[in-house]
Amino acid sequence: MTRLEIVGGIGAGKTTLARVLAKAWSSQVVHEDVLNVPFFSKFYAAPQVYGFEKNISFLLSHADLIRDAAGKSEDLIVCDFALFQDLSYTDIGCSPADADAIEAVYHRLIDRVGHPSLVVHLRCTPDTQIQRIALRGRSQETGIERAYLADLCAAIDRRLEQVRSEAPGLKVVEVDTDKVDFATNPAAAHILAGDFIASLGTAAPMLPERAGAAGRLA
Repeated sequence: MTRLEIVGGIGAGKTTLARVLAKAWSSQVVHEDVLNVPFFSKFYAAPQVYGFEKNISFLLSHADLIRDAAGKSEDLIVCDFALFQDLSYTDIGCSPADADAIEAVYHRLIDRVGHPSLVVHLRCTPDTQIQRIALRGRSQETGIERAYLADLCAAIDRRLEQVRSEAPGLKVVEVDTDKVDFATNPAAAHILAGDFIASLGTAAPMLPERAGAAGRLA
């Protein structure tokens, strides 16, 4: 089974891109059900209190979603999350002791589900993320500050480098979603699908829409 994971800041376009790619390839979207993950709302109300609970809940939920999808014998699954991004949230929202505990669980889960075949990294500035967070209107996210988003982006970069060192040969596609907003221009995602197919050596059906997009293999 080929697993594609999408990583990026809040509002970077992960879910929109995942849906477009899955439709283009007639494959399964593995979608995180954010609002139903335990401690999500409590975390944003009291982040210093519920950081560990929220992050371990997301990590376990994501791994379980991947295992369920793998059990359905899909040739390709597209995740609108990246398992290692849970460590990025941990880096900026947990004590060192809590972070060590979560990372130990992460590595145990990787032993079970493995690393992805391809990571799509959506880069988006904190200012753009703030705008998109406001547009999607989740009450839990209204208090998110620019500094938090900047810290998250930096943590994602660090953790992505770690994953690349742990999984030699991992393919990464970098996409600037400040320039390509898949929510307003979903056709732009289809040109990226061709790049992903080439990078994975995977045959997959494509939809006819084509558009320019700022994607590059890294």
